[in-house]
Amino acid sequence: MSWIRSSKGVALLAVLVLTFAAVGAVTAASVQTDTPDEAQVGEEITVSATITNVYETSDQWRLNGTTALTNVTGWTVTKVTPSGEENTTQFDGATDFEVAISGEENLKHVNVTITGDVPPVEAYSYDPPQSFTAAQFDRVQGNNVNEIRTISVHHYTPDSQSARQLIDEADQAVNDSSSDDARSDLNSAISAYENENFPNAENLSQSAIDAAESAEQSAQTTQLILYGAGGLVVLVLIGGGIYYWRSQQESYDKLR
Repeated sequence: MSWIRSSKGVALLAVLVLTFAAVGAVTAASVQTDTPDEAQVGEEITVSATITNVYETSDQWRLNGTTALTNVTGWTVTKVTPSGEENTTQFDGATDFEVAISGEENLKHVNVTITGDVPPVEAYSYDPPQSFTAAQFDRVQGNNVNEIRTISVHHYTPDSQSARQLIDEADQAVNDSSSDDARSDLNSAISAYENENFPNAENLSQSAIDAAESAEQSAQTTQLILYGAGGLVVLVLIGGGIYYWRSQQESYDKLR
């Protein structure tokens, strides 16, 4: 019985290993990108990506790309062979593209670029920061679509960026203090930020900073008082010891 159970266990493990291997192989192509980490709404940016290991799992598939950029000038997709030969395809004004990848092309990598404007923010989030999909690359084989890489960019407006920076300062101040009031103001500031009430978010952030600094000053004052009280106790003990020593000396002289 134990051998049968063991055999079943080995067989199950083998199936799981093959399954995970197959799943992992689907996204074996890798993407290196040159994209800004953040950008202002309405700003024109360019996303550049290099897709390598294109034949890692299959030599016949389709590369699909999509973007949330607006006013897109288009995609430039360049297939590069080991010898440096290039084959470029333009997709003017398109927010997506799809090209065939074939082993007969003997590709080393595929370069992709797209230029467009940063879209408006649909929903603000402090942590993690709100972002949009600058580019997403998928492997398409038949009816199967598997994500290779999604490139996300944090986007903001001048008002939201100003509020976020002050919230960051408040967060640091609150973490350095133990003030419940400061923590409450910080949480309210974050809530105001995510509800697009940026002036209120800044006011609450400043309140959190002030409360944290006040708590820190109060703690320092209390510490100084404790130090002073401790020093006074030491002086009293020393003075009492000296008085006791002198009284003992006077008593000894009288006895003589």
